[in-house]
Amino acid sequence: MRLNYITFMVRDIDSSVDFYQDLAGLKMINRINVDAGEIVFLANKEGETMIELIEFEGVEKVTAKGMVMSFAVEGDLDALREKAIKSGYDTSEIIAREPKPRHFTVTDPDGIVVEFSM
Repeated sequence: MRLNYITFMVRDIDSSVDFYQDLAGLKMINRINVDAGEIVFLANKEGETMIELIEFEGVEKVTAKGMVMSFAVEGDLDALREKAIKSGYDTSEIIAREPKPRHFTVTDPDGIVVEFSM
């Protein structure tokens, strides 16, 4: 068994798609328009665990306290943090504290804490 996807009911699908494409490097696998709104699937490649973003009017939106999504960075962690800051996101400082790898956190457009680590 493997995890197929995680769904988030988002406030603004375009802002969320931009965040995950720009910072996490995810690619849009599918975008579906339905009567109720829009659904977007993002993943690093087809067949991998996906994030499903849904923007439907009148549906309760995601809230996440005590949850952190973590992405492994393939490249320069400092440069990614600078990119996040230049894009207007509020980031933490880079944290280097054992036993966790070097990382920083940023909040996505819906308030989900996302960690980027090396």
